[in-house]
Amino acid sequence: MTKKVLRETFLEKRKTLTHEEHTLRSALVCEQAFKLITERQFKNIHLYLPLTKMREVITTPLFKKLTGTSEHQVVLPRVNTKTKTLEHIAYNSTTKLMVGNFGVTEPRGEELFNINNLDVVFVPLISFDRKGFRIGYGGGYYDKFLAQAGDKLIKVGLAITPPLDHIPYSESYDIPLDFCITHHKIYSF
Repeated sequence: MTKKVLRETFLEKRKTLTHEEHTLRSALVCEQAFKLITERQFKNIHLYLPLTKMREVITTPLFKKLTGTSEHQVVLPRVNTKTKTLEHIAYNSTTKLMVGNFGVTEPRGEELFNINNLDVVFVPLISFDRKGFRIGYGGGYYDKFLAQAGDKLIKVGLAITPPLDHIPYSESYDIPLDFCITHHKIYSF
């Protein structure tokens, strides 16, 4: 079974969740994520907004909670299709959000945030394993970002499903997560 087949299989499995179950699991993941943020005292937080057609974790409640205080700076990704990289924009009350590439809600604005100032990044994924490796969407956007960000940045996956025992197709450029949060628990790697 190739990584592509694994990706397709787990995307299909996610679609079998009822709307209610998906919403409940997402809420529990967001609660766990906020707990981790609070315990670790993260200030500069890179968070993605959900790609709903792919049934990602609904991060909107976490986004609203974090942007509702002055304690945290939320940074949102924006896809640059020309360079095949992510750009990083600090969110504030005047930031405009629009549906961009791939149907992802992205920030508009020109001032990029220095990723060296991030404390934590929440990473979208399709599935993950017990070593912290993930199956993403195959574009390599987060792989490039995580490689640029270096080792000090805490990398946290957000998952709707429990881990696989092992992803046999990890590549040399794959960067493992430090944590992955599911509706049941926080996995540490």
